[in-house]
This record gives sequence, C-alpha cells and structure tokens, in this order.
Amino acid sequence: MAGNSSQRGIETWLASPQAADRLDPTRLVGRDREEWATLHTTRRRRDWASSRALLSAATVASDQSSSLSHSHGYSALTLAPRAVAVGVDVEWLAPREFLGMASVAYCAAECSLLASLEDPQDLCATFYELWTLKEAFAKALQLPLVDALKRCRFVDARLDRRADVPTSRHWRATVFAPRPQLRLAVVLIADSPERLAAPIGTLEWPMRRPCDWIVIRSLTGGDRQHAC
Repeated sequence: MAGNSSQRGIETWLASPQAADRLDPTRLVGRDREEWATLHTTRRRRDWASSRALLSAATVASDQSSSLSHSHGYSALTLAPRAVAVGVDVEWLAPREFLGMASVAYCAAECSLLASLEDPQDLCATFYELWTLKEAFAKALQLPLVDALKRCRFVDARLDRRADVPTSRHWRATVFAPRPQLRLAVVLIADSPERLAAPIGTLEWPMRRPCDWIVIRSLTGGDRQHAC
C-alpha cells in the first residue's frame, strides 16, 4: 500500500480487526517476537497483531513521521513528512466509570463539563473525544501521558470548548468517528502553518480504500494562540 514517500502527504489509516489475521506470529523475530511472548490474552494479542500488520503493510519511509495506536482490534497509523510531528489515538467507546476517571486524569473544567452531561451517550462520547485528543498530543509532543492528560486542556473555566496545549509551534488536531463506536484523533505539529494545510487522507485496510470519516471536532492553534 505504500507509494513513493516524496509524493505522499499526510495520511491516516484504519485497520479493521480482520487485519490481525494478516500477521503470522511464527515469523516474528527479535524484539517483536519477545514482545509477542509477553501478551497473554486474546484481546491484547489481537490488538498487537492488528497494529503490527498495518505497520508492516505501510512500510514507513525514513523521511516520514509516524504514530501508531490500537483499540478493540482496530488499529490506526498516521504518516506525515518528517518536518511534521504526528500523534494518533484510536479508542473504542467502552463503558467506564467516566466521572471517576476524569476526576483523576482531567482538569477541573473538563470534569465540570462531563458532570453537566445528562445523556450517558454524550458523556461517553465526550470523555473519549477528550481522551483521544490528549493521548494524540502526548505522542506528537513526546510528553508522558500523565503530563498530557493534565496539561493539554480542551475546556475553559466557562465550560467553552477551547484548547490550551503546551507548545508555541503551529498545530492542528482532528477527531474522527470512523465507526459509530470509535473515536480517532490525529494531531499534527510543525514550525509553519503551511506544512499543516493539506487535507488528511483517510483510508482503510486491508480493503485498501479511501474513506470519508465523520469529523467530530477540528482544532488549530500555535504561535502562542490557541483556538477551536
């Protein structure tokens, strides 16, 4: 599926759970073989196999940045020119104790917004929208996740949806819903906004087809200005 890297722009690929069947564990070597041996549940092996099969098929070039994520058998891979830092996170909308988790991981304004949501589906979707943004920023900024959860904020004191992230570089973030039960966030960071202007190509694999995913939220910022 990989083409000439000099002709490729910014792409995000989503692999379905069937992608795991494309990986033959008996052919793993070195570190991959060691990591596979540490995975003792069917779920973890399926997630790992899906993401590694996608990564192998993509063949990331030496002049590209990349970021990889997986959840519930799905995996996501974002590729960009080397001058663009990237982060991707995909999450299945699994039920959790959202308010309790937010009280530990999110800022006060984000917790207040979540507590104000009466519809359980809205609460679930909003929690994961925030989580995927934070984890994608953690990868793009090379921050520990625990730091990004608190320092990357997407709700202000008035409970307005505004972004405040710890960088003065130009950035762009998009949250997609490639499936009703999935949220996928892509974060791109560069020294100039021109490097972030091109549309993100969204594609699926193993069927190898371009897809138009629903955009849940789009944000831009940088140069010490943060906007939604």
